Amino acid sequence: MKRRPMRRWFARVWLLYAVLMFIAVGMIIITFVAAGSGNTGGQPLPLVPRLWLVAALILVILLVMQALLVAMTARFLHRSILMPLDAIGKASRQIGQGNLSFLLPSSSTMEMAEVITAFNAMGKALREALARQEKLEEERRFFISAVVHDLRTPLFSLRGYLEGIEAGVADTPEMIAHYIRVCCEKANDLEHLITDLFTYTRLELLELQPQREHVDMDELLQKVVEDMRPIAESSALTLTARCEGSPGLDTMVVDRRLITRALENLLDNAIRYTPRYGSIAFNWTWSEEHLLLTVADTGPGIAPQDLPHVFKPLHRGEASRNRQTGGAGLGLSIAQQIFQAHGGELSVTNRASGGAMFLGVLPISRT
Repeated sequence: MKRRPMRRWFARVWLLYAVLMFIAVGMIIITFVAAGSGNTGGQPLPLVPRLWLVAALILVILLVMQALLVAMTARFLHRSILMPLDAIGKASRQIGQGNLSFLLPSSSTMEMAEVITAFNAMGKALREALARQEKLEEERRFFISAVVHDLRTPLFSLRGYLEGIEAGVADTPEMIAHYIRVCCEKANDLEHLITDLFTYTRLELLELQPQREHVDMDELLQKVVEDMRPIAESSALTLTARCEGSPGLDTMVVDRRLITRALENLLDNAIRYTPRYGSIAFNWTWSEEHLLLTVADTGPGIAPQDLPHVFKPLHRGEASRNRQTGGAGLGLSIAQQIFQAHGGELSVTNRASGGAMFLGVLPISRT
């Protein structure tokens, strides 16, 4: 239905009524003039009765037209204005009661149709905002439950081994040394988890801003590889590094500590999921505008249903639910946030030859 402004609709209809009224008044005036002026014999003109008849007919038509106009105007106001306004009032009360499932009827009047469209758009925006809030609340509950689980597991193990030492279960120096070593490992797990939680929370709340400085990226990347190589070798893994391209000047303005943390998280993740005697390739390529970094492993890869959720906090695929390889589930989230804080991006895919490959992009900034 084509919508027209109310003022145009009323103006046209009532203009027609005014024109007809003007004609009727003119006909009456002409009739009176003609009736008052006779011929030389004082007799009224023979045209006068006809003029009276025409004037009376026009008056009847005007009365009928006025009645129709009033009825049509009342119907128009009821359907195009009063009913939508009543619907808007009901919808407003529903919103006040927390019910956002409403859809206002359309109107043939342009002004009212614009109000209805805006109100429906507001309702849709409110429903979407409520859905986002419910999703965030669900993620918050999951986050808290996952944190509690990840804290409880090493704490229970730590308490169990300590109680074993206290109860004399470890009755030889070798067993005591083993129990103490396990307790130290669990304490390190707790420290690592708490550090990750603290870092993730600060990055999420934008409290941890990159402290940028001029950094020799080739030197930093080589140092990260050398620091992580003993950890890889302890798991019988081969860690290789290769640089491609030459920017002429390999200095960038980044946060040395955060970038190091992100790359260590990526390599640590690859070490956790790569079977013994596998390999991990860490490569970086320089271009005119970006530094491209890849971490590829020969592990089992990532299940297709887990790929969209890899960077979600505390997400671990079903194959990694054990504490030996599961980690805290925050390392990749932290790495992605660090890349994004530097204006870059971090993504993941599965290689055709097997294994996962993380792709990081950092814009080259030297000022």
